[in-house]
Amino acid sequence: RGLQAPVAFPYQRPTEASAMGGGVWQDNTDGTYTQLDDDYYVPATGWSYLDLYLMGLVAPAEVPDFYVLRNLASAGRDANGFPIFKADRTKVTIQDVIAAEGPRLPDVEHSQKQFNTGIVVVVEHGNKPSKELIERANGIRERWIDYWATTTGHRSSMTADPK
Repeated sequence: RGLQAPVAFPYQRPTEASAMGGGVWQDNTDGTYTQLDDDYYVPATGWSYLDLYLMGLVAPAEVPDFYVLRNLASAGRDANGFPIFKADRTKVTIQDVIAAEGPRLPDVEHSQKQFNTGIVVVVEHGNKPSKELIERANGIRERWIDYWATTTGHRSSMTADPK
């Protein structure tokens, strides 16, 4: 919960927390932190720079320092209704991650960048999907491809082609 993980390339809102976990925290400079967003999936969000590094889409040098808030204790809400917490802050760098886990292999220059997703439409045995159901599935496919391109900063592409 206390991981500072804003998305690198927001999909819908200017402030989004990573879909992979964490939140967007504002340091109030008095030992308290305001949680501006969490990793709730609705509406859809993207990925933090750490996520993109782990996906092989950014180099270590592109990952800014982040932090983990420990010993979170509720301290009320701000004027906009966002929760405020007292916490102990621990800075984390990408070099800390690499020292603990090793470098990402393959690196950003050699990692996969093009992906294909299967879209499955399920109907009762013996029935064919309706035109409307196929249109809805195609709409999801189109939005998924746009979402992927946007949230990866156009560093990766997605298709949904049956092969």
